[in-house]
Amino acid sequence: MNYLAVIVAAVAYFIIGAIWYSPVLFGSAWMKGIGKTKEQLAGGSAITNYLTGLITAFLVCYGLARLMLWTGRTSIAEGIVVALLAGICFVMATMLMNDTFEKRPCGLTAINVLYHWVGLIVAAVIIGAWR
Repeated sequence: MNYLAVIVAAVAYFIIGAIWYSPVLFGSAWMKGIGKTKEQLAGGSAITNYLTGLITAFLVCYGLARLMLWTGRTSIAEGIVVALLAGICFVMATMLMNDTFEKRPCGLTAINVLYHWVGLIVAAVIIGAWR
């Protein structure tokens, strides 16, 4: 496994999240969906939040790289297929299950699921290209 590719993919995944949940894209709709204001989200340690985000992005990218290796899917196109399957089976299915029981808005589920699909696809492209 190319750990440098996994690290670069994780940083890209993290940056996509920073842009995705910013006011530039879906930040306002996301805050409305979770029923919070910017002031309510301001508490806590930003360093802890960002470090947690980076570590979890690394875990996702490591898992994706491992799945790609285990299934023998190492090209960009094959990586995208693995990423889409992981996005549907692990991300969408679990978020949809939780959000349905929690009575969360469908728009919130879409924002969160699509972020992870985009992140997984970008990560698969990076990992697949960096053989």
